[in-house]
Amino acid sequence: MTSQVTTARMAYATKTSTGGAPVDVSSWTLRGVGAIRVLYGLVLFATLILGADVGTGMAVPVLVVVGLVSVALGLATVALTPRLLSRDDAVLVAVGVDAILVVLGVAALMMGWDQFTVAAAGVVLGGVVIGALSAAVVAIVTAVREA
Repeated sequence: MTSQVTTARMAYATKTSTGGAPVDVSSWTLRGVGAIRVLYGLVLFATLILGADVGTGMAVPVLVVVGLVSVALGLATVALTPRLLSRDDAVLVAVGVDAILVVLGVAALMMGWDQFTVAAAGVVLGGVVIGALSAAVVAIVTAVREA
């Protein structure tokens, strides 16, 4: 009896903590992707705040923009998970934005390859990889959920 009460309380707490959104593997996966993006953006800011050598010219502005975009998209993914799971247009927008950011990240690396340190270029490349994986995970998770 105690385990049934505990399970019911946990389900209620989880359901109310997510704003009444359905709580399942798909929603937790999308929220996890959003959390990873937020953490990645915060790591970028920590790198800049701690004074790491990132390069010259456009290196610092690119890292700031990548960090801001990563945090913003991560928070949006976490906040809009119920919409991503229920609306196809939201999925198309999320995947499209990730694709555009991947292309812009690669373009920034190509245009300013001589202005980044190896570590900073690796960080921007990590953002490109996270964007590509995020687009793939969002597309796959929402497609599997609908199937």
